[in-house]
Amino acid sequence: MNFTLNAILQSGDYVGFTFFIGSMAMLAATVFFFLEMGNVQGKWRTSMLISGLITFIAAVHYFYMRDFWAETGTSPTEFRYIDWILTVPINVC
Repeated sequence: MNFTLNAILQSGDYVGFTFFIGSMAMLAATVFFFLEMGNVQGKWRTSMLISGLITFIAAVHYFYMRDFWAETGTSPTEFRYIDWILTVPINVC
């Protein structure tokens, strides 16, 4: 498969748009968690860091999923499983 990471979403592509909105929301959450880490009590800083890492990993995967969807028109299920394999154990910490 020849897969590039510069796919253009077509007008009316609601699935691709949903992946895009999800990635933007998670990226915004990542920025928020990292910026606010210094504004919380010490015992909460690790939680803010972990939350930022989880949302960053998810945002990167959603960027890939959007491009995969736009290129192939098929479900990027394997990216979701990779995302879960990375983020769920971090969340348990």
